[in-house]
Amino acid sequence: MKKFLNVLSVSVAMMIGMGAIVSCENETLGLDNNVIGGEAEGNVKSLDVIAFNANFDTLRTDKFVLQNGAFGVYNEPIFGSTSSKFYTQIRPSSIGDQDFGTEPKVDSVNLVIPVYYSTTKDPISKDTINLSKPGEKPKDTDTIQITTKYAVDSLYGNKELEMTLKIKDINTVLYKDTKYFSTLSGLESPISVNSRVIGKATIGKTVTGKVVKQKTGTSNISEVVPGYKVSLDPDYFDEKIIKNAKTGLLSDHATFIRENIKGLEFSVEESNGFIVNFNPNKIDLNMYYSKKNPTEKKDTDTDYKERVSVTYAFDMTNQWNSGTANNANIIASQIVNNTIGSTYSTIKPDEVNGDARLYLSGMSGNYAKLKFNQTQLDELKSEMTKSNIVILGAKLKFYIDGSTSFPKPPYLVAWNNYKKDDKVINELYADVLEFYNSYPTSVHFNPIVKGDTDYYTIDITKHLKSMLEKGNEFKDQTMFITMGNFITSVSDATTINSTNPYQNDRAYNPYRIVLHGNNSEVADKKLKLLVYYSQK
Repeated sequence: MKKFLNVLSVSVAMMIGMGAIVSCENETLGLDNNVIGGEAEGNVKSLDVIAFNANFDTLRTDKFVLQNGAFGVYNEPIFGSTSSKFYTQIRPSSIGDQDFGTEPKVDSVNLVIPVYYSTTKDPISKDTINLSKPGEKPKDTDTIQITTKYAVDSLYGNKELEMTLKIKDINTVLYKDTKYFSTLSGLESPISVNSRVIGKATIGKTVTGKVVKQKTGTSNISEVVPGYKVSLDPDYFDEKIIKNAKTGLLSDHATFIRENIKGLEFSVEESNGFIVNFNPNKIDLNMYYSKKNPTEKKDTDTDYKERVSVTYAFDMTNQWNSGTANNANIIASQIVNNTIGSTYSTIKPDEVNGDARLYLSGMSGNYAKLKFNQTQLDELKSEMTKSNIVILGAKLKFYIDGSTSFPKPPYLVAWNNYKKDDKVINELYADVLEFYNSYPTSVHFNPIVKGDTDYYTIDITKHLKSMLEKGNEFKDQTMFITMGNFITSVSDATTINSTNPYQNDRAYNPYRIVLHGNNSEVADKKLKLLVYYSQK
């Protein structure tokens, strides 16, 4: 199973993972680390940069960026608290006036949230029982039930804790063309939610799946996929589904969503725990009801049942990777950050001299700005002409502050912000696009470097050469650096939106990191622009 970001692992199926190009890499500059080779053969110049902390006011949190869903809360002293709620519409698989039969009764409603778990590691436990002959060793023709417990891979935070997942319905209609944002300023969700809790479940670091099959059979009789399982209120679905069979509220999807069940909210009760990622396209929701048997009993019927059981399913497919963008459920998140009392709340960015530390966190507005020393770049350009030298590579090296204990994020993202014709332009660096175009069939190709490393690099070789060798100008250019990974376009899952680098996974990426800046007190970890060159 593809997982979220490394051991919270790397992306759902169509995520293009690049950084800009940013990766945790080893000391060599080989192609395997997504940078230009030649460092070992040339000389190096160390150029000054100014890097300082900054903060976005809002974060887009709708279908434009949500390849994964996320909910939960994580609280620690450096960045403070981040909580996330997830919203999704639901669509009945059967639409139009419904015939639920005589004396229909909702028996149960089951919701399964498919969190990411490892299938490459041994499960925590695996038990088999013989349903045909309980207590006996199963034979080839016997029906068995296999129960398997897995460790959840997509948790970030206090993984040993348990939390209480709550399901409510919302009172706000979600529209396909509406942009949804989180303000990131400690304000609550603009999406109205009804107070009634229609489901609760305890969630944690494990999930369990069940398969019923003939011992030697190749197909399953039934299956419960591993995930967080929530029993929803049967009375709620009796009110919303059974009793609305002939009212017109089930007549079409638009009416159902606007006037009946507008959507569901996933949230947690606790103020500290973990944030979990999951695949919203794989949410499973089924209503199980029974009705009076429409067939009269005959004298020969030995297994006759007075009531028969029926399953009424809901389609949870959303726009990402669905192939049904016009008929998909709208999804959104709302994120609340509270930095009161945290280290981050005390930071006063120094835009003149740069900061000693750079604070980056996903699911927040935190990012860093970096400016190059134009005087030094001009001097290098002049030296290239006078001394007949050629640039082999250029990279920024960001050292991790080892005093923090955050899990190491596999990626960062960075892009260029500059002015052109008095307009502000945000776009990916040429290095990213060149690498992407070289490997168009790859799903994600910013490999996580094996082994320990205490820094990240951003390769801007092609960008620097375009300025110094081709004379391309980027007025007032500033590098934006954030937590996360670039993602592909919703409309075309094979391409990256080069002119909108805000399309990244920051809305559900929970990682946090503190990096040394250019003004660090540790001399050998100061942020610099390293330019590798040789004579022609």
